[in-house]
Amino acid sequence: MSINRSSKFVVLSVFSLAILLSGIAYATQRQSADDKGESLKSRALKNRRSAPGQNDIDKSVTLKGLLDKKNETDLSASKGAVIEGYVIQVEKEDDGDYHIVLADDRQETDTNKWVVVEVTPAWRTRKASLSPTRLKQLHGKKVRVTGWLFYEPEADQVDPRGTRWELHPVTDMAAIEK
Repeated sequence: MSINRSSKFVVLSVFSLAILLSGIAYATQRQSADDKGESLKSRALKNRRSAPGQNDIDKSVTLKGLLDKKNETDLSASKGAVIEGYVIQVEKEDDGDYHIVLADDRQETDTNKWVVVEVTPAWRTRKASLSPTRLKQLHGKKVRVTGWLFYEPEADQVDPRGTRWELHPVTDMAAIEK
C-alpha cells in the first residue's frame, strides 16, 4: 500500500498540529501551577537573582515607612531597601517561599503593623544565613533585612499585613540584637 504525497502531507500536518496543541496545553497548565496567574513582570521581580547594590537602595525606606505606603506608585520596585524590625512569624508557603513577618515591637499582635518579607528558594540555597533553620532561629529577634522592594499584586492575601509592599526577594537577613 502506497501513500501519495498529498496524504503524507495531511498526516504530517495533523501530527504536527497535535504536538503543537499538546505543548500549548502543557505550557498553560505549568503557568497556572507555577505562577497562579501572576504576570511575567511580577514573577521576574520576585525571582531576582542579584542583590541590590548600594546605588539601588532607597535609603528613605523604613519598616514604619512601608506601613504608610498603600499604593503601587508610592515606591519603585526597581529599588531595594534595608529595614529593621522584630521577627513575629516565620512560615513556609506552598510556593516554597518563606514569609517572615516583621514589626517594630517584638510583641506586636496588630496585623496592620506587620510587614511581610519573603525569602525565595533560590536565595535560601545561595546563602547559608537564609536557610530554614537559621530563619526560624530569628523568631523574636531584631533583624536587619536587605532585599528588593516588591508590591504584592493580590489584594487578598492569606497572611495578614499592614501593607502590600514587601521586600521580595530578601537577599540578606541578620540578627542585630540577641
